[in-house]
Amino acid sequence: MQTQPRENTAEIVKQIDGLPTLPIVALKIGEVIHSKNVSVNQIAELLKSDPSISAKLLRLVNSPYFGIPGGVADVARAIPFVGFNTLYQLVLGISVLEALNVPGGARSLWMHSLTVATAARELATELRCADDGACFTAGLLHDMGKIALAKVAPERFAEACKLVADEGIAQEEAERRAGIAPHDRIGAHLAKQWRFPANLATPIEQHHSVHKVAVRERLAPNLRTITEIVAAADFVAHAAAKAYGDTPNVEGVEGAVTVETNEMLERNGYSGVKLQQLCDRTLKQLERSKMFLSLVDGPEMQKAV
Repeated sequence: MQTQPRENTAEIVKQIDGLPTLPIVALKIGEVIHSKNVSVNQIAELLKSDPSISAKLLRLVNSPYFGIPGGVADVARAIPFVGFNTLYQLVLGISVLEALNVPGGARSLWMHSLTVATAARELATELRCADDGACFTAGLLHDMGKIALAKVAPERFAEACKLVADEGIAQEEAERRAGIAPHDRIGAHLAKQWRFPANLATPIEQHHSVHKVAVRERLAPNLRTITEIVAAADFVAHAAAKAYGDTPNVEGVEGAVTVETNEMLERNGYSGVKLQQLCDRTLKQLERSKMFLSLVDGPEMQKAV
């Protein structure tokens, strides 16, 4: 198959730049969260300016995922239970899910991302990572470049996915042959445009390259840890997908990352039975996490939960 002209890629990047910006409330909460004097009242006032995000945030914090005793009637009461950082990550997640809503076509992509998020949280908990919530969010958003491509260039993205499935080639090579920019580069571009913090932006950009020594060595220890967790969780999600058969192109993706990711998992003691147990726990915990997918309007996404 012939590689598409380079100008097509430039046009796709231009369309990516035309995607909706994140809501002002998400950006402002990010600024306030990282200030020294953040307060519950500040966050509550900001959220009042966006009733839609507030309503979806309430649905999330009252879901079994958080298990707040008796539930809460307003977001301010939820903050002591979930914390400022988790609340910010939830607002970001909600905002991205809305901005990248793909009518009729993103169910499997988001389902895979949610499985990665769930596996990342399980890994982070076991490895005693300081912020398992950030690992979950990074996992949920790690492939947002793919979702963006599915939104702005559905035919070319479908062509790339078919190449992976039919020829067993790496996703990056398939995207090149289909004339679209690599999805991790698109995701990194959006993360910068949407002002993501480094602990979310780095796994989005480097989850396919963190196995390279040069990449690992230039990352700060905390960013290397969260990126390796997301990369390993990506592999676990593809392995677990065989149990529910809901993620496309599993064989091609697994074939491209097996050696490097196995080494990464083995460095942290995950192989054989322990790896299988991690897959089993991920699938079990996935049911608690599916509430996230109900936040995107549209019949296709509603079927996913």
